[in-house]
Amino acid sequence: MPFSDIVAVSGLLLTLTTFMFNLAWPRLHEALELDEKQSGPQARKRSRGKVFGALLGCALPLTSAFMALFYVNLPAAISIIRGSRLDLWDFDVDRTLYVMVVWVLLVFALLNGWLTARLIDKWRKLG
Repeated sequence: MPFSDIVAVSGLLLTLTTFMFNLAWPRLHEALELDEKQSGPQARKRSRGKVFGALLGCALPLTSAFMALFYVNLPAAISIIRGSRLDLWDFDVDRTLYVMVVWVLLVFALLNGWLTARLIDKWRKLG
């Protein structure tokens, strides 16, 4: 498979997972905005259920997907970086885009990991 096809597939997977993140964002945002200092055990239990549902239904799957994509693409990106030299006028666009896609995957993995940690913290505080 030519390298340009690998770049295209990686870009497509990044687009797909980013689309999934955009679909999950309202549910994640709603769970993160719940008040932790609610009165009444029923309200706290309902909020805890919403947070747990967002955690298991959105945050953990997205974090896993971005981490897996980053991990799978990292060795190729490292070999490209090792074998490259910095040249502002003569560089390979495919390889540069591939490395950029891998770094974007890392950023999304870290962002989703941070959101997951915040949801776990909120879930504990509601308990």
